Amino acid sequence: MSRRANEFGPGSRVQVLGWAARAGLADYGTVFTWKTWLLGWFVRMLAQVLFFTTIGTLLGPDQARYLLIGNAVALVALHGMFATASTTWELQNGTLPLLVASPSNPALVLVGRSLFWLPDGVACGLGAVLILGPVADLRLTVLSVLLLTALLVLVAVTSYCLGLFLGSLVLTAPDLRNVVSNAAFTVMLIVCGAEVPAGAVGPVLAGLGQVLPLTHGLSAIREALDGEAGLHTLGLAGWETLVGACWLGAALGVLAWRARRSRRDGAALFLT
Repeated sequence: MSRRANEFGPGSRVQVLGWAARAGLADYGTVFTWKTWLLGWFVRMLAQVLFFTTIGTLLGPDQARYLLIGNAVALVALHGMFATASTTWELQNGTLPLLVASPSNPALVLVGRSLFWLPDGVACGLGAVLILGPVADLRLTVLSVLLLTALLVLVAVTSYCLGLFLGSLVLTAPDLRNVVSNAAFTVMLIVCGAEVPAGAVGPVLAGLGQVLPLTHGLSAIREALDGEAGLHTLGLAGWETLVGACWLGAALGVLAWRARRSRRDGAALFLT
């Protein structure tokens, strides 16, 4: 019994997460090389941010800055939401029944297998701010870039937690993966302050934004880039962390329930 406990103790859980992350990275490597990522995907992300920033320049310099920061950070959240789709890959690959049959927790694999989206999203968001900042007269310092990077990582993780939760809901309905993730991200763009201030959408939608990733993290980033970082910024980062932790807990709860149900009756383990 003690041997089995050691086998699936904390160290083994970390190993499972590591193996899942390596498997996900291998999947990612079949899609992109550094050349196709840099000259294809990254350029496409820059073009998206530049489009909205250019619209902002027509409205005024402050609007260009607002839209640049909002859409650059939204890129990070977008990559986190990609976890909704990639969580369903195990079912499509036919490996989900093997995960459910294994003695370890299937949620560990599903959490780890999409982690490659995090550095991708942070690189796109940070690159967009650094490269397109002069377009909106955004002046950066070493301190502001360091704070920006740390907060982008936080937004990436919290958005990833929401993506995992949505992925756990559509795990056995992969046809809905893109519909659900795109709808959720569109709502985030509207209510989280990326395109318009959160207060401009009314109290109900603004309240919804308070429980979604991106809202507090984006506000903290705006303060950091305005040179106003302080205790309030730290508090916003704390709220962002709490929101992400809640979504992660919900994702793990749904995945655990699905694993127990599938081990009992084998429900919805195979594509038909």
